[in-house]
Amino acid sequence: MGITGIGYLSDKSSMKNHSGRKIMSIFEKDNFDFLDKKTRQILLASRESFVPHTPYRYEKDMLEAVRMGNLVLARKCVENLDKTGQAGKLSTNPLRQEQIIFISFITQITRAAMDGGVPEDLAYAMSDSYIQTSEECTSVSQIEGLRNRALKDFVSAVKHKQESPPYSKAIRSAIHYIHSHIQEKISLEQLADASGLSSGRLSHLFKEETGMSPLSYVQKERLETAKSMLLYTDYPLSEISAALCFSSESHFIKVFREYTGKTPGRYRKSQS
Repeated sequence: MGITGIGYLSDKSSMKNHSGRKIMSIFEKDNFDFLDKKTRQILLASRESFVPHTPYRYEKDMLEAVRMGNLVLARKCVENLDKTGQAGKLSTNPLRQEQIIFISFITQITRAAMDGGVPEDLAYAMSDSYIQTSEECTSVSQIEGLRNRALKDFVSAVKHKQESPPYSKAIRSAIHYIHSHIQEKISLEQLADASGLSSGRLSHLFKEETGMSPLSYVQKERLETAKSMLLYTDYPLSEISAALCFSSESHFIKVFREYTGKTPGRYRKSQS
């Protein structure tokens, strides 16, 4: 992200020649007399470095994905978070730094999961378990792996709540398989295996309970995921169509327009 995008300075030459004076004048203009000395020092150091914190809007996108129970989108949002900006300096110890960030991450996705319908006692139990486990980690890589597991588990908890009755156990199993493999090719036989029913019996029961065939449901879920990716990521249509196993970008555009009444490009613009 460029310096002017952060909004600290608009004149790069002035920044180069008079950076200390410029930054201090902006700092003083904001009148942070209410802050304690340490907070003022941290804020000034941050402005002098011109390295922004991770944008809050990316955090909101990730939390919305968790609330919706959308693992594909949640992972994409985490990738965006990792690529943009950086966290503040919370500890001089690298491992402790990551543990503190992890605790903040767990706190946020716990509340997003509860907003998505996960019972409070379950969400808090998961939160406590993950935070306790993070304290036992001895390397940054372990914390990173734990974060990936936590994200998947919290999103799965939301999905489980969404897949709860009135559907029968066999249909919930099939739907869970669809959500867990939305980025893969899915056949009727695979869904039958997941549900424990024959293909014919699954098709009949699935249509009876959901109002559509299993493979029509798969396509609907792919298109709903595509809608979220169009809204919350900057991925081009080619990447979205490939990630969701459409046969081609043109096929993706065709079925998306049939489903929403708009092309993917128009849908993205209309919602921005």
